[in-house]
Amino acid sequence: MAGPVRTDAVGDLIGREAESELIAAVVDRLPAGGGALVLRGEPGIGKSALLHLARERAEAAGGRTLTTVGVESEAEFAFAGLHQLLHPVLGHAARLPAAQRRALGAALGASEEVEPDSFRVALATFQLLCEAAETGPIVLIVDDAHWLDRPTLGALAFVARRLDSEPLAMVAAVRAGRATSLDDARLPTLDVERLSAPAAAELLDGRAAELHPVLRARVLAEAAGNPLALVELARTASASATRLTPAPPTLTARLEQAFASRLDDLPAETRSALLAAALDSRASLGEILRASAASVVALDPAVEAWLVEIQDGAVRFRHPLIRAAVRQSASAGQVLAMYAALAEAVADPERSMWHRAMAVEGPDELIASALEEHARAARGRGAVTVAGLALEPAAALTADLHNKGRLLVAAAEIAYELGLVDVVRRVLQEAEPLDLAVLEAARLAWLRQVVSGDVWVKSGATRTFVEIAEQMRNGGDPDLALRSLVPIAHRCWWTRTRTTTRQYLVDAAMGMGLGNGDPRVLAVIALAHPEMTGPSILSRVARLSLGEVTDAVAAMHVGIAAEKAGDFQIGARFLARAVEGLREQVRLGLLTQALVHFAWVAIPAGEWGAATAAAQEAAALARDTRQPQYGLTGELVGALVTALRGTAPNIESVLAEPEQAVLRMEGGPLLATAHLARGAATLGEGRHADAFRHLWPVFDETGPAFHRFMRWPALLDLVEAAAASGQAARVAGAMAELESIAARSEPPILSLSLVCARPLLAADERAEALFVAALAHDLAGYPFLGARTRFSFGRWLRRQRRTAESRAPLRESVALFDALGATVWSRRARQELRATGETIGARAVDLRDRLTAQELQIAQLAAEGLSNREIGERLFLSPRTIGGHLYRMFPKLEITARAQLRDALKRVG
Repeated sequence: MAGPVRTDAVGDLIGREAESELIAAVVDRLPAGGGALVLRGEPGIGKSALLHLARERAEAAGGRTLTTVGVESEAEFAFAGLHQLLHPVLGHAARLPAAQRRALGAALGASEEVEPDSFRVALATFQLLCEAAETGPIVLIVDDAHWLDRPTLGALAFVARRLDSEPLAMVAAVRAGRATSLDDARLPTLDVERLSAPAAAELLDGRAAELHPVLRARVLAEAAGNPLALVELARTASASATRLTPAPPTLTARLEQAFASRLDDLPAETRSALLAAALDSRASLGEILRASAASVVALDPAVEAWLVEIQDGAVRFRHPLIRAAVRQSASAGQVLAMYAALAEAVADPERSMWHRAMAVEGPDELIASALEEHARAARGRGAVTVAGLALEPAAALTADLHNKGRLLVAAAEIAYELGLVDVVRRVLQEAEPLDLAVLEAARLAWLRQVVSGDVWVKSGATRTFVEIAEQMRNGGDPDLALRSLVPIAHRCWWTRTRTTTRQYLVDAAMGMGLGNGDPRVLAVIALAHPEMTGPSILSRVARLSLGEVTDAVAAMHVGIAAEKAGDFQIGARFLARAVEGLREQVRLGLLTQALVHFAWVAIPAGEWGAATAAAQEAAALARDTRQPQYGLTGELVGALVTALRGTAPNIESVLAEPEQAVLRMEGGPLLATAHLARGAATLGEGRHADAFRHLWPVFDETGPAFHRFMRWPALLDLVEAAAASGQAARVAGAMAELESIAARSEPPILSLSLVCARPLLAADERAEALFVAALAHDLAGYPFLGARTRFSFGRWLRRQRRTAESRAPLRESVALFDALGATVWSRRARQELRATGETIGARAVDLRDRLTAQELQIAQLAAEGLSNREIGERLFLSPRTIGGHLYRMFPKLEITARAQLRDALKRVG
């Protein structure tokens, strides 16, 4: 396998001391730990030379390097970059779990099995690299990452985020101004700047000492510190000094011109061979020679001119700009002819097909059909991007306008799935004038709506979405029709929507012909109108058992429906089952969503540790799955748990980053969760006026943070804050409205919150009876409500000078707060109890104080008997990372062996 391209321009790395130190820091961490570094800079700035430095340093220390180099012409080949990277270590694939082994084999074309989820491929890649690194540390060298195929980039981003505890490092080079999946990974990034004036002069003098002073000054000025430009412009300076044509305006163009001028001196046979190599970077030397009808000696002049090198039976350009110069210097006719020759010369059917497509000048139904079939196969392998790349040229090559429209709509759907909004708009514009079938027209209309940017604010959007869904149903796809209603159903839940609009959407969902008990229907109508559909949803859900709902996605829909209808207990059970099933299936996109929903319902249900772990995992997976809104929601829900526990010295530091991100994306409704977190933190500290100030915006219908349904679980917080800060009158209207909703819809979380809130607003002569009535309800499923009500009752009794009677509810509240891990509330309850004359010991330190949420999750799985490998597969981590966590946990738990974990968890938990 060829190594990374290295030009002689920066071989000695003049002026790169700081960059070299950063490279060394990443590599020298091995094997104790790993990491990643992205080098970003303009063409010729020396990124490849820095990668070469990383390779040399790793190999000098006894490590191994795996390399992949992105090439523009390979972007349409699924997992081409990954195949190049992993080929030397594929022998370790035999040690992977069967599902991962099959997924990787399908992605790399080693098996015919269809594996639709690219995340399973990414996980298999990570585990394979971890297995290979067991024999010694590995450094991944990724050059020209911006030209790698998107599936490869996605897998590399997934891997890069998980290297901290592994004997693995990754150093990648990206051209400045090019967006890649590595950007979303939030990896450490070094912007490689141009050389300083002294360093540039030193480099130039070392390579072209004979330059006339006038030409030297000109080269220094035009190169402006770019190392490659210094060398290449110096080579052509004497010749260009006699030309009257102006220099190209950009440095990249000047470099390409410099390389092109060197091509002019080459024989025609050499230029032909170079063109073949430029058009197919994966072509072997034999394929290049066959396509160009050249002999191997024809390449000697290009090798001697330092334009290419022949290595491992392949022709490698010494810099990507040389490849670009070769392509640009050829005429259109020459390019088309070479593509046709390559189609005959290459052995790989996929590459041959692409070359045929590139060689065609007009419509060609056979090639269009082949590209469509290729897209279908690529999507089956999880290479969604490649499928999109194949569909667009397929549309261009068919003369059938109906087929053209169908293919363009399919390409636009893939682009939307990948988050490429600009591509969606461009393709839709091309498809709109065409004669589309009913279903394709509806799919196009739906895409036009969701990329418009105003789905959340546009008047009449619900009617538009319903009409589109009805077209899809009439076109023969009721499943797609129902799915198309999900975005507008979410809008109904998050925003202020008229009751008639909510009802209209409910009627439409129930009219799709899928049955009113279908979990997808339940989820949509619960999102659209919880107050109206809640009773029927809860009735249906109550009749379902976990054993009946075997499909993980169906379990997620049932859990969401129960949650929106206000039964957080049932919602938590079904969502926990969904998380388990989606995790086993490695369906990370849906898993991310299920984790966020579970984290939200687990808070009132008293599963705070599980909520924290789910929120943190969702926030991390959201970056892998490109779901920023779910990631931010996960972070904010995690902040809410932190606020409830009172373990953060400053809740603002926890909220700052996600809240700023929400503001940047204008996601106003998401701010409600931040308000709840601030309110919970200040209320726990007894700062009631501050708590009211933070909470009221969620209940204020005139403000941007108002949320009709998040009021339900937050009601007790607001009422307690208002009652204790002299603002009870301000909440009277909200209480009356919510009382009316509870009477009609009976959402358990709202009904119980009202029961617990009423005593706080009542006069003394009525308060006791209301406290007793509240505690007579079954609050076991909502332990924080129960603990808070006992605490408030005990405080009320003490203030009525009924000290002896106050001790029992206060004592019970202490026990419940301790069980929940509500540190700040536990402390306040103990203070109240001490004021009655009863002393109670300090809260025993438990696992939540000693372990992070992830550590606790790992400890529990290990205690159940799962191996490090099994835990890693479940949490998408490596066995080594799991082992590291356990090693650090043992001292915290005061144990020395894995066998002691179960007893330690019982003793300390």
